Amino acid sequence: MRRTRSNGRVDAATDVAIVGGGICGLTAAIALERRGREPTVYEAASEYRPIGAGLLLQTNALLVLERLGVADRVRETGVPLGDSAIRAPDGRALKRFDLGRVERAEFGHGFVAIHRADLQKILLDELDATVRTGMECTAVTDADRPTVRFADGTRVSPDVVVGADGIHSAVRDAVVPDVRPRSLDGVCYRAVVDVDLPERHRDRGLEVWGEGSYTGGAPLDDDRFYWFATVSESTAAELDGSRAVVAAFRERFGAFPAPIPSVVDALDPDDVFATELEDVPALDRWSRGSVVLAGDAAHGMLPFAGQGAAQSIEDGLALADAVDRHGDPAAAFETYEAERKPRADGVRAESRRLGRLGTVQSSLGARLRNLAVGLVPASIFRRFRRRRASRTTLPDAAVADGGPDA
Repeated sequence: MRRTRSNGRVDAATDVAIVGGGICGLTAAIALERRGREPTVYEAASEYRPIGAGLLLQTNALLVLERLGVADRVRETGVPLGDSAIRAPDGRALKRFDLGRVERAEFGHGFVAIHRADLQKILLDELDATVRTGMECTAVTDADRPTVRFADGTRVSPDVVVGADGIHSAVRDAVVPDVRPRSLDGVCYRAVVDVDLPERHRDRGLEVWGEGSYTGGAPLDDDRFYWFATVSESTAAELDGSRAVVAAFRERFGAFPAPIPSVVDALDPDDVFATELEDVPALDRWSRGSVVLAGDAAHGMLPFAGQGAAQSIEDGLALADAVDRHGDPAAAFETYEAERKPRADGVRAESRRLGRLGTVQSSLGARLRNLAVGLVPASIFRRFRRRRASRTTLPDAAVADGGPDA
């Protein structure tokens, strides 16, 4: 039986269902709770387990998490990075980023590397709302009066549905039907590696731009490193099984700058997992009726800008604030989309451009790319980093350089 609705208004009695209990969904739920709402989170996984890989939370993510009161715990659990660098395979520094000079000095937060499962635990610990696991959404019908259908046969009919169910979102079809992720030629491999890191690498992030491959990562503590690498789809297809993958990476990256050789040498084949490189094309809209999208469901992006989690975290706070400020879903979603869509779509497009650069296959193209990156003045990178942080979507807060990213 359909429950009684709240006359189309978003008030404390409004039944909000958040489909997807990942970082975006949990952030939105916490932000709604802070505003007196009681959302219900529906997560497809049967339980929260310490799986997955690492995240590099940039300054904009930490500014939002500070607003939610969890930034200190994130810093204590993860590793605040002192600096980061883009290097060539021979070790030459193409660009160095002193995170203390810009991000910490001007915004109070640098970058923090943290295991995805650790961040999820922090968010879950902050949340009082009901989280129902084992609830895989298969469809949402009638966006104006939505019913959420789950794989186990359960149906719920909330007042508002938030689709935070990832890049392969089932909720998205209720808003923009038949949109599917698009691929970039490549496969991304990730792992959390147990390795004894030299002290000088215990607070440093690293990217190495090679020929047809891109690798790097960051420390999660003194003896764990979040590692990633990309190769073309044709190269990935030639590898047969996880042990062959690890052997290929040891051969390919054995002469790369430290700590990459020791990291790949310590790779456990059972811990390496692969995902396609894909993103969501720019959507015409993020909401329809009483259904709204957030996180990867709205703007799933390639990993090259390191902003997937950060943009999802920004969504969570902005959406909750818009719901709190407006008396009906349509007005709330219109405000949320106006605040978030231009910025998130801009970052998504940037990630795709960086992905094309990072996966250049020809040796000449890779050399020219690295030469060009090395010639860009450091001041331009600093200006870009200031803009990224200053334009963080922080409701009710003055932002130094307002306006959405182009």
